Amino acid sequence: MNGLLDGGAPGLVGTTLGALVTLAVWSYLAGERRVFVWSQYLLAGLATGYLLVISVREVLLPRLVGPLLADPTSLQLWPILLLVLVLVAARWLPRGLVALPVALLIAGTAAFALGGAVVGTLLPQIAAGLLPGGASSAALLNAGISLVITALVLLVFLHGAPRGQLVAGAAGVGRWLMIGGLGGWLGFLLVSRLALLVDRLRFILVDWLGIGR
Repeated sequence: MNGLLDGGAPGLVGTTLGALVTLAVWSYLAGERRVFVWSQYLLAGLATGYLLVISVREVLLPRLVGPLLADPTSLQLWPILLLVLVLVAARWLPRGLVALPVALLIAGTAAFALGGAVVGTLLPQIAAGLLPGGASSAALLNAGISLVITALVLLVFLHGAPRGQLVAGAAGVGRWLMIGGLGGWLGFLLVSRLALLVDRLRFILVDWLGIGR
């Protein structure tokens, strides 16, 4: 029997557990919601534990604790840091006292996400319409089409401003382009999920039950 690990008893246990969890998720199709809910709890617990370990190993220790311990002059910041952590974690404290550090934490997270969206999405989209000199005609045509589609879709989100007939018509075209893009994205998600389903079926039939080997 093929295992998820290296074979033998550990591989057999890993394969069996993986198959049982897969069947627990599929039990929702048969109307058994309790087993499916338990599998959701298991997934949430494992994901939370994994993210906690990653946060401690990759962020907290190397980027906060390590620099603070390496710099002797930063030891005076530890009481302030511990006070902020207590204010964020302690729910029994007055809301007015906890509101400021929590607001700073949420604002920093939102600013980080916004910066990632601008750097990772908006700027590359703008750069896609900027071509260096000497570009081929096909590249110029591709960049022009991309720029026109981006402009038309952005007109859809032009709310509260007066619109003329031309701008309204362009926004309507942009709305249909956006719907087409969402449809293509959902189709891609559907195909990818079907590929995952086929992989799980193969895992149950071949790796676990040994059918077709």
